[in-house]
Amino acid sequence: MLLLAGLEGAAPAHELITTKITWTREVSRIFFRRCTSCHHQDGSSFDLSTYEKARPWAEAIKEEVLERRMPPWGAVKGFGDFHSDGALSETEIAIISSWAEGGAPKGDLALLRSLVVNGHLTLKSPVSVKGLRPDGLPEGATSRLIAERPDGTVEPLIWFYKYAPRFLHSYYFKTALKFSVGTRIRMQPEIGSVTLLLNQR
Repeated sequence: MLLLAGLEGAAPAHELITTKITWTREVSRIFFRRCTSCHHQDGSSFDLSTYEKARPWAEAIKEEVLERRMPPWGAVKGFGDFHSDGALSETEIAIISSWAEGGAPKGDLALLRSLVVNGHLTLKSPVSVKGLRPDGLPEGATSRLIAERPDGTVEPLIWFYKYAPRFLHSYYFKTALKFSVGTRIRMQPEIGSVTLLLNQR
């Protein structure tokens, strides 16, 4: 999403928080959807996949999105209607700007809803899975992720083939998938890890 060449800066140690917008509840969701395909560990630019990595860049990020330099789209937003429009919406820009101006707070970690499947995972509580992110898959990995429900039915989730980490991004299901206690999520073969992105309770 953000190139920000030449822009550097660290956040003040004790900055006054004047916004209710937080990383965990709003900003991380925008970044995962719009930014982390480029901005991840070992990606083409600096990492925006965690609060600790993104926070020092809050002010620079705000400037880039307000000027609509990032994410790069190359056309005027709203002039024409495109299926692949990667530009931020006015609402997304306002959220990011308010977050940065208000001290860029982290928020409640309980709202950063995710589960890591490290080979396999048996659910101890019901969940609604809206998507997934293969941030723990190694270069060249081929693996399927499936969900085995307690009644014996199997839900195919995704099949990665010769995975390339440089193209890391989040995958969102058309409709959230609901799984009950006892559902077993596993990878075939069990290699690396995948993060499940959950809806809020």
